[in-house]
Amino acid sequence: MPLRPAFAGCSDIGRRRTSNQDRWCVHEELQLAAVADGMGGMPFGEEAAQAALDALAAHLQESAPEQPAAWSKLLHSVNREVAALGGQLSPATGIGSTLTIARIHAGRLHIAHVGDSALLRLRAGLLEQLTCEHTVASEIRARRAAGHWLPMPARAEHALTSCLGLPRLPEIDVRETDLQAGDRLLLCTDGLTKPVLPQAIRDALASATSPATAAQALVSLANAAGGPDNITVVVAFVEGS
Repeated sequence: MPLRPAFAGCSDIGRRRTSNQDRWCVHEELQLAAVADGMGGMPFGEEAAQAALDALAAHLQESAPEQPAAWSKLLHSVNREVAALGGQLSPATGIGSTLTIARIHAGRLHIAHVGDSALLRLRAGLLEQLTCEHTVASEIRARRAAGHWLPMPARAEHALTSCLGLPRLPEIDVRETDLQAGDRLLLCTDGLTKPVLPQAIRDALASATSPATAAQALVSLANAAGGPDNITVVVAFVEGS
């Protein structure tokens, strides 16, 4: 049975920022959505996030990748374009952005990701994060799980180990997975996942009557939790036809 997603997205400045450095897009014809979060600790975050989505759109005009190797090539190409812009705008420090892409193709979910934005899937009441966070904290937790004790530095949750704009990408996530009618997908920046508990995100996704009401409810949750960062979400309800 063919699957088709219904998308909705929104972005909010939050309660503590003076500008919104998040960006999002939906390409309905390709059944694709993406979010990008410009790095607040570096200059030109807005420009970095927009450059990531502009470069993505330009590549998609040629063709949408269908294999993991092609998605990997796309991420590296987008990275080079963001890095080149960083060399023009901020030669001393460069610029940086996350990028998380989800595409539904031939009944499968294709994922291409770098940074600490996220893609989550709600299925049969279970909320699962389908992307890894490329942060110092995530790396330390993985090493601890392997039996190596390491201290957790302050701000480790916000220190990225990989993002667009670097001379080369040290880490990327490219994969595909199954998709079912009834699945609900959420792409979001860490302005949602850092302050809001997974159970609250799950409940908001599960109870929403449409992608638009889910997106608005999730933004409201982040702001109710203090809105410490920009908040951007794209929600897709996957339906059978």
